Amino acid sequence: MSMSRVGEEDGERLAYSIHSCSSYSGEFTPDRVQADDPADPKSRWLSDGSKVPQHITVKLAAPAVVLSVVFGKYEKSHACNLRRFSVFGGMECDHMYLLCEGGLTDNSKPESFPLRHEVGGRPFPCQFVKVVPVQSWGGTLYSVWYLELRGITAKPVVSQAQKWLQQFCRKQALRLCMKHLRECDYSDAYLTLCKQSRVELEHPLLSQLHSTLVVRGDFVTTEAIVQQAAEDGYLDQYVSQQPVQAKWSPVKPTSEEKPGMRGGHQMCMDAEMGLLYMFGGWDGINDLSDLWQFTVETLRWDCLSTDTSQEGGPSGRSCHKMCLDSGSQQLFLLGRYLSPSSRSPLSPTNIPGDFFRYSIADRMWQLLSADTHAQGGPHLIYDHQMTFDPITFTLYVFGGRVLTSCSAVDSADHVYSGLYSYNTLEGQWSCLRPDYSGGSPYPHNLVPRMAHSLLLHPIARKLYVIGGQRNKQPLSDMLTFDLQSKETEILANGKDTSVPAAGFTIRTTLDPVHNEIHLLTGLNKFEGTRDHGVKKGVCSNSLWLYRISSKTWTCVLSGDQRDWCPAAAALPAPRYAHQLVFDPSTQSHYMFGGNLGNEVPPSPQASMRLDDFWKLKLVHQTRSQLVRKCKVAIRRQKFHELAQSDQVQALAHLQSSLSTLVNHNDEDESAEV
Repeated sequence: MSMSRVGEEDGERLAYSIHSCSSYSGEFTPDRVQADDPADPKSRWLSDGSKVPQHITVKLAAPAVVLSVVFGKYEKSHACNLRRFSVFGGMECDHMYLLCEGGLTDNSKPESFPLRHEVGGRPFPCQFVKVVPVQSWGGTLYSVWYLELRGITAKPVVSQAQKWLQQFCRKQALRLCMKHLRECDYSDAYLTLCKQSRVELEHPLLSQLHSTLVVRGDFVTTEAIVQQAAEDGYLDQYVSQQPVQAKWSPVKPTSEEKPGMRGGHQMCMDAEMGLLYMFGGWDGINDLSDLWQFTVETLRWDCLSTDTSQEGGPSGRSCHKMCLDSGSQQLFLLGRYLSPSSRSPLSPTNIPGDFFRYSIADRMWQLLSADTHAQGGPHLIYDHQMTFDPITFTLYVFGGRVLTSCSAVDSADHVYSGLYSYNTLEGQWSCLRPDYSGGSPYPHNLVPRMAHSLLLHPIARKLYVIGGQRNKQPLSDMLTFDLQSKETEILANGKDTSVPAAGFTIRTTLDPVHNEIHLLTGLNKFEGTRDHGVKKGVCSNSLWLYRISSKTWTCVLSGDQRDWCPAAAALPAPRYAHQLVFDPSTQSHYMFGGNLGNEVPPSPQASMRLDDFWKLKLVHQTRSQLVRKCKVAIRRQKFHELAQSDQVQALAHLQSSLSTLVNHNDEDESAEV
């Protein structure tokens, strides 16, 4: 479910009384949820049984547009806390809408959940709200310790919402009647109701389709209507929601020289030129400083430099970030990881961070800054993220852990870098969100982190931030930062079980054409993963797809590859610290290297770096493919009707019109015909 925009008013606290409950145990009556007393073990509602459905229903003092629900908790974790629950609401007890599905973390921190408060694109009011426990952490009884509802009670808003809801329900009831009358062929009654109510049952195109196909049986005109509907874009939303096919295949370079084993390297894709660039990484012994170029058309690797530090460029490094400005043909490189042994205890607490630019045309490096923080930019950081905006010629850098001197390594509170921008034309840094230390509250909702993902949507003008970790705690949230309004929107708060699990070194790409995000998982370092049962400490290279328009995640390829072995290498070995880039012109990803994280092959190789190169091809359904499938269905229906009256003509139709349209390479479709 989509989360509300941060900064939008959550409304006022709503007064309510207890209306009913399924059961309660002893003195743990439902009215106790109105008091927030986390130190009192008796301050809660406790169900009298664990069998569903259990519920507690409250009645608001006055109708309101309910925006959010807050669950308070006991001061310690508790077996009766709600691991999963549903919230319903409406103006009547026996007719409620699903407002939310979620789950509580088993700790002492209160949690707030936004509620669905619109129907038909307009807000609606509630008089009753029902909480339905689905699962507890202990698998026994259910407890709600404290329940708070927040929303809007302003009479003009609520009155308008009530009026809209009544109109909406009335129209829906009329449409159900119309649908029934038309299905039963009560034509006169159907037409009379349509005329007198002035309510449209459906889009006029659907009414035309029903009249043409169902009433008159005109199959030729039906095909023409479907064809025209596709050309007019009516089917585009459906096409965009169809499953995406994905297939891995190894890339076999034609050149003799190629990059060696590594992890923690960086790659950039120049889709217009069909070129891929790779720099640095860690081979298990040394940090690398080589720069490579791969030509997609010829499948050829070319080494542009074996050691960029000898050419005025960066020294060997890993966990850095690199971006490409394809317009000016320049690479930008920022950050690196330094082991504690290489940091002098006598050095300043914060170590200076360098910043480089590489001209591809001139094959020349330029040191833009020896200390970015001194010029208003970030400190020396690693496991951060960086992206380039080709419209404003701006780099955006978010997150990453700030590297400190050896003496500060053991500090309890790590420092994480905020959000910075760098204007590549003016050479000017700006701080959009400050750094974060775990010992103090952060003033913004876009809290810094490391090992996350950062994407720029060039059309929507938004940054997407996904996952990561902070102070060794996993993050499975998803946020956007509007580059113009500077507002943050929470798309997922990490509690939704339908989103990818928290992981380490996740890799993401964005396709602005199909308006979707692709996410490839990495090493799961945390308990409680939702990635198809993959356990802690196991690599899971699952491919997930996020549709931006509908705000939904879909698992395209499962990454449970614990049975992977070299003999069955149709899929790449599970890994982390790899790199992934996307070519939107061919709908292809390219992945190189990484750390072989699983214990298969056995443990001596479990930490080895890889030098394999893979291509991941995505195939989306097209308009023409959907139209063909629709025509097959139409002609199949014509065959069935002909077979009832004229079998000779039916056979001729099958052998000519229908058979020529069927995709005989599709075994399922061919078998149906």
